[in-house]
Amino acid sequence: MVSDGRRVWIRPILPTDSTDLADAIAHADSETLLHRFFTAAPNLSEKQIRYLAEVDYHRRLALVAVDEEDRGAAVARYECHPGCDIAEVAVAVAPEWRSGGLATELLRRLEVPARRNGLQTLDAVYLPENRPVARVFEHLEYSDPHVEDGVVHVSKSLV
Repeated sequence: MVSDGRRVWIRPILPTDSTDLADAIAHADSETLLHRFFTAAPNLSEKQIRYLAEVDYHRRLALVAVDEEDRGAAVARYECHPGCDIAEVAVAVAPEWRSGGLATELLRRLEVPARRNGLQTLDAVYLPENRPVARVFEHLEYSDPHVEDGVVHVSKSLV
């Protein structure tokens, strides 16, 4: 349940979610796209969409939040950097679901399987003007932010 009382169900992403994911990206507002993909008009191929929906649930995991009618409200994921125990996290929340704690809850829930799967650090990058996500990472006790190449970097140790 989000802070305003609306209910969501959180579950791992499934390969069958690729169509819904493609639709969500195609219909997302430019601010959401810019904050998630660092471009207001990502041109993702069908193969790239499938990659986002088909995870191994260990080194790559995504959680989706859906409403009572099974419509997507948010997605959060981690993806391991090659050959190490560090993963990058990302989150996107539909505008009508923002400010209810959903991003925080999804990212918090990713920490449990990340630890279980041997990850030691979660990294995140975001645009400096994205204050809402900055507050999420502050609340989740990620490191102090530092800006490099125009993006903010934060991390969190899981050990």
